[in-house]
Amino acid sequence: MAVKARTGIFLGVAGLTVAAIAATVVVNVVQNSSGDEDVVTWWVPDWDYQTAVDLVAEFERQHPDISVELVQTTGDTVANRTSVALDSGNVPDVITESIARVRGYADKGQLADLSGLFGEDIPADDFAPGLVDSLTIDGATYAMPYRWATNALIYNPELFEAAGIEEPPATWDEFVEDARALTSGDAVGTAWPVQGDPSDLTLRFLEFAVSGGATINGDGIPELTEESSRAAVEMIGGAIAEGWASPSSFELDNTGIRELFLQGRVAMYPGGVFDVDEAQAQGAPVATAPLPGPEGPGTGLGVGWAYVVPEASSHQDDAAELVRFLARPESMAELTLTFPARTSASEDARFQTPERVAYAGQLAEHSVPAPNDPRWTASIQPVHDQIQEVALGRETPAEAAANIQRIVDQAFAE
Repeated sequence: MAVKARTGIFLGVAGLTVAAIAATVVVNVVQNSSGDEDVVTWWVPDWDYQTAVDLVAEFERQHPDISVELVQTTGDTVANRTSVALDSGNVPDVITESIARVRGYADKGQLADLSGLFGEDIPADDFAPGLVDSLTIDGATYAMPYRWATNALIYNPELFEAAGIEEPPATWDEFVEDARALTSGDAVGTAWPVQGDPSDLTLRFLEFAVSGGATINGDGIPELTEESSRAAVEMIGGAIAEGWASPSSFELDNTGIRELFLQGRVAMYPGGVFDVDEAQAQGAPVATAPLPGPEGPGTGLGVGWAYVVPEASSHQDDAAELVRFLARPESMAELTLTFPARTSASEDARFQTPERVAYAGQLAEHSVPAPNDPRWTASIQPVHDQIQEVALGRETPAEAAANIQRIVDQAFAE
């Protein structure tokens, strides 16, 4: 029997044998729910769960003929669980999923068209620039985005003051100049996440490349040029090779960089709002600014989460009503820990603190959705490796840029 939002949560367990049993339980949850009249099953990630319980209670009060059952997922399990469910046709009715994976599901015909939800109450132009378009294929929109985030520049104002730097860099030249000036003793100007998930490094590469003239088209495909890639690789790999970005970047992931920043050993870096929250929680000096670009503000890449309704759902109309409710600005504001996908929802006071204003401006004025084409996903590791080759001094930025162009061209030609 599915777990009711009012009574408990689905608990995941570790171990191969127990995990297999847990997977069977999830299947049974969906089977039992999908056969019930007016019962919508929603797979919701653990970080949203408690807020989702309250929202579901309000939804059920407004829609007494519809019940909602929640099944809790996690960031580590949702991708595999969703893929298995969609491939088998044994699905819940609403899934909170990563926007980066939506196009892959839609290309296989596994998602319902939600374009009918957009209109006067949910205007597409109230969402972050390009976001709804990035989820639309041949006139059908396959997800309702609700949570959105990008990088901004995080910096240590005390280190800046000690180095005689009065304000954060606004251009690439200023970023490089400041980073060199801030590299002294056991502190470095910046650092890059070479270790860990390769998409963390390639996301920063793409932010530089797009700021430098590359584009991401309406189909979620990056259109690189060797010139833009060379500049991006030089900013990252060249910085490590020259020493004004931490040589220990080869051992750092996003969390490692944040820890060095909290210790006063990294002066600035492009990072997410969670990093700012952690610095504030620990009482570390922190301030934010827009990402620097060649001549002014740079471009951030937006990433986030959305609601999808499986094409195989037997309760599509009721599921759409739940998604419509969750798409209200007030629902988005309650559910997101980063920023809501709708601009109007970002007017909530907690998104307008001094440290968050740079992120809000970056999202609203200087961001584009990150690539969501599966062929780009397959290119991430080899692109990452080319940046690393420059950082190790084994390739020039120009050589790496030419190789990256070949990697991407071949991926999208297949």
